[in-house]
Amino acid sequence: MISVLPVPADDADVWGDFDARSEAFEQHGQPPHPLLLKLVDQLTTRHPCISTLREDQLENSIWADGPLLDNLMHDVAILTVVPAKVATAVPFIRDTALALGLAVYDPQSEQVWRP
Repeated sequence: MISVLPVPADDADVWGDFDARSEAFEQHGQPPHPLLLKLVDQLTTRHPCISTLREDQLENSIWADGPLLDNLMHDVAILTVVPAKVATAVPFIRDTALALGLAVYDPQSEQVWRP
């Protein structure tokens, strides 16, 4: 999960903040933040969106679903990675997002990274 700043300083509070932002998007439906669009552009340069791949290429993708643009809400995103590829994909996603000034949440490990 990725979020545009600001995010709460306390890691325990970021999950509720993410949920509140997701709910606000559901109610108001604003377009994706430009930083999230830039993130997807940078990520898909290295790992193309699953929706652009041929069937014989799908097993090599890190993405569990797509199109990735459909996973962008106004100021938060949920990018789902194939479980077997998490160890290699998450560091790349995290580092790319942090370089753009975005916060990253990993619900599996309950870690939060801030730029």
